[in-house]
Amino acid sequence: LENKAVLIAAANENPSTTQQPKKSIPYTRTMILLNVHTMGDDMDVVVEHLRDSISYILRQFYDKNDARLDMGKELEVVVCIESPGGVVQDFGLAADQLVRLKEAGKERDDLIVTVCVDKIAASGGYMMACQASPGQLLAAPFSILGSIGVLRETINVHDVLQKYGIRPLMMKAGHAKVPLTSTTEITEENLELVQNNLDRIHDAFRDLVSKARGEAISEENYDKVTSGDVFLGKHAIEYGLVDRIMTSDEYISERINAGDRVLRLHKYDAKRSVRFSPLDLLMLKSNGLLGKYNLRSTFRFMKGVAKFCSAVGLMQLVETKYRHSPLSDLRCVI
Repeated sequence: LENKAVLIAAANENPSTTQQPKKSIPYTRTMILLNVHTMGDDMDVVVEHLRDSISYILRQFYDKNDARLDMGKELEVVVCIESPGGVVQDFGLAADQLVRLKEAGKERDDLIVTVCVDKIAASGGYMMACQASPGQLLAAPFSILGSIGVLRETINVHDVLQKYGIRPLMMKAGHAKVPLTSTTEITEENLELVQNNLDRIHDAFRDLVSKARGEAISEENYDKVTSGDVFLGKHAIEYGLVDRIMTSDEYISERINAGDRVLRLHKYDAKRSVRFSPLDLLMLKSNGLLGKYNLRSTFRFMKGVAKFCSAVGLMQLVETKYRHSPLSDLRCVI
C-alpha cells in the first residue's frame, strides 16, 4: 500500500508519467491529389466519382472532432485534369463540383484548389480547370488549353429521303421545339433557332470563364481567348488562361520539398478487397495464401486469371466504343 501511495503521489506531481502528451503534427500543410480524366471514360461515372471525392474531402475538412484527418493548418487539393471536353451538361456539373471546393476555401481561407494540366484541358475541360483558386492554375508548356466555344453537328438526310419517296413526319407543340433533326427540312428559321441556342450557351460559357479567372484575363484579350481558339500552355499564360508553366510532377516535388504531406485519393473498389502478395509465391511451405499449392499449380492459376482479365478488358473496350458512338444528334458539345 505504501508503494502504491508513492506511485499515485508521483503521478499527481508529474502528470506526464500517466498521460502521454499529444504529438504535434510534423507538417503544416497537407496536399491531396485527385485525378479527373475524361478521355474514353463514361462521364456519368467521372462526375459521380468527382462528387463523392469532393464530398469526402469537405467532410474531413469541416470535421472538428479528433477523428478528422490531421491536415495541418492548411489543405491544398490538387486536381490533375485531362479532358478535351464533351457534352455541356456533364462538364457544367463537373465544374460545379470544383466550385464547391473553391467556395469552401473562400469561407475558411485555409483551403486551396490547384489545377494541373499536363496534356489537355480544352472546352469543357477548361471549364473545370478555370475553377482553380487565384494563381493556382498550372499547365505544362505544350499542353492544350482554351477552345471556349460550343458546337452542334448532325447529318441531314431529308432531301435524300424525299428522292426515294419517303416523307418524314414530326408533330410538335411549340415552334422552337427540336428545330433541327437529321430528317427534318432545313429552313432559315430552324437554323436561326439553333444558332441562337448555341450563342446563349457560348455566352454562359464566356461568363463562367470571366468570373472564374477574374482580372487574370484582360478586356483586351477576352474576346480572343473566348473565340473557340486553342493555345499551347506556354502561349496561354500570355493571355491569362493559366498562372504558371509547370508540370504536375514539378509542382508536387516543389511542395514535398517545402515539407507538405502529399496524399493521393483513390476510389475504393470492394471487388479488389482480396489481394495476392508476391511473397506468397515464395512462402510455399508456410501458411501463406498460396502456401498449400506447389509452384507449378500457382503459375497455372495465375495464367488463368490473366486470360480472364484480358477477356474482361476486351469486353469493356467494346462497350466503351459503343457507348461513345454518335447515336444522338440532340446534344450540344463544348
